[in-house]
This record gives sequence, structure tokens and C-alpha cells, in this order.
Amino acid sequence: MDTLAQFHIQWIQLAAQLFNFLVIAWIINRFLLRPLMANMKTRREKIAQGLADAEKARVALEDAARGREKVLQQASAEAYTLLQNARAEAERLRTAELARAAKDAERLIADARGVMALERAEMEKAVQVLSLQLSGRILETAVEGLFSDEEKARILSRGLERIGSIGRS
Repeated sequence: MDTLAQFHIQWIQLAAQLFNFLVIAWIINRFLLRPLMANMKTRREKIAQGLADAEKARVALEDAARGREKVLQQASAEAYTLLQNARAEAERLRTAELARAAKDAERLIADARGVMALERAEMEKAVQVLSLQLSGRILETAVEGLFSDEEKARILSRGLERIGSIGRS
């Protein structure tokens, strides 16, 4: 104790300071450290939960990207198939329309040839009638002063008959 007396330690004061220290440590622990630690634990849990959610979201995003790629590939394949089908159908329709147009053109040409033949026959008849009339006038003009009316009528009728029989043959 002599050694302790040399340090001038006062035991009552030391006990009071130790008691004050323990009370302050208890108050700090009770009202400061425990809520702070609880707060930190809650934050750690929230951070861990956020990281877990972020990982789940990343995995879900990767799955969605793979699914999107798969859907895009399927859509592309379907679009290509539809396009090929549409081209084949268009070619089939074009061929059918060309065949129908060719048949229509042949029918129109045949109809036009028939109409042309009819019109040609009608024109030939009209030309014959006109040529008979013209020949009759020419013959009438040629025999006008040379023969009597009776002879003239007989010559005209025979001449027209001959011209008509030549035109019919």
C-alpha cells in the first residue's frame, strides 16, 4: 500500500469515478449503442435484401432477354415463312392471271376476226351494190342517145344481169 500511497490514490474517489463510468457506459449502451446497432442491423438487412432483389431482377432480366431473343427468332422465322408463302401465292395468282389474260386475248382476237369477216362481207356486198349502180348509170349514160327507150331498157336489164352474175361468182 505504500506504493499505492505514493501514487496518491484516493479510494473513494476512484470508486465514485468507477461507478460514474459504469453508469455512463450503461446509459450509452442502453440509449445510444443498442438503437444504433439495431438501426445498423436493419440497414444491413435492407441492403442484403436489396442486393438479393437486384440479383433476382438481373436474373429475370437475363431470362427476359433470352425469351425476347427466342420470340424475335420465332417471329422472324414466321415472317420469313409468311413472306415465302405470300410470294408463292402471288406467283400462282400471276400465272393464273396471265393464263386468263391469254385466253381472253385469244377470244378477243377470234371475236375481232369474226367481226372483221362479217364487216368485210357486208362491205363487199355494199361495194357490189354500188358498182352495179355505178355500172348501170355508166351504161345508161352510154346508151342514152343511141337506142330507143325500149331497146335501152332491154340492154340495161341484160347488162345489169351480166354484171350481177359476174359479181356473184
